[in-house]
Amino acid sequence: MPEPIVPKEVAQDLAEALCHGDAPAAVAAAEAALASGISPLALLQGVLVPTLTEVGRRFEDLEIFLPELMAAGEAGRQCSRVLEEALVRGGGRAEPRGVIVLGTVKGDIHDIGKNIVGSLFKAHGFRVVDLGKDVPAARFIEAAEENRADVIAASALMSITRVGCRDVANLLGELGQRERYLLIVGGGSLDAAYAAEIGADGYAPSAAGAVELVKSLLAERKGV
Repeated sequence: MPEPIVPKEVAQDLAEALCHGDAPAAVAAAEAALASGISPLALLQGVLVPTLTEVGRRFEDLEIFLPELMAAGEAGRQCSRVLEEALVRGGGRAEPRGVIVLGTVKGDIHDIGKNIVGSLFKAHGFRVVDLGKDVPAARFIEAAEENRADVIAASALMSITRVGCRDVANLLGELGQRERYLLIVGGGSLDAAYAAEIGADGYAPSAAGAVELVKSLLAERKGV
């Protein structure tokens, strides 16, 4: 059953608060929308994800600067927490679809894209272990072992830090654990060719694409 469309005025209020980096207003708009009966998944997929994706594009195109990006990211993080809590209260899956260890690689402090991906994975029933930003390769693997993860998802925005994704892939190989976890990569500095070059299981250019990629890879691994 498709998610209902978010009314235009509601979407506009939430999107404007996010774009302006006004966390209290974003949270208030999300809570008001939930109180009116709009589903948290509709708000997440129909407003939060596209709005923060657009904020990221504006930053990359130098239409806004780092303070605006960080403020929007914080507003998105607080709003995501409200929506995720509502999803849980609404009777989400008792058993997660899978466990995903997520982080931005060593040397890279950009996390707005990672946060969007994490929120969308949670909305689709996955348990997400978010390691944050500037994460060493070894920490990805430690967290995967500690949480019995199915997937390691590594993000890199800058071209000078994308080697961190290669480091994760190489360390998995050195430890003899390359077949144990699915490894996906994403971020502005990556593409499918680089993912194939380092031996990752897949690359997604968008948050929604990452969810579909993981669903497909897990289904293939389980033979369903």
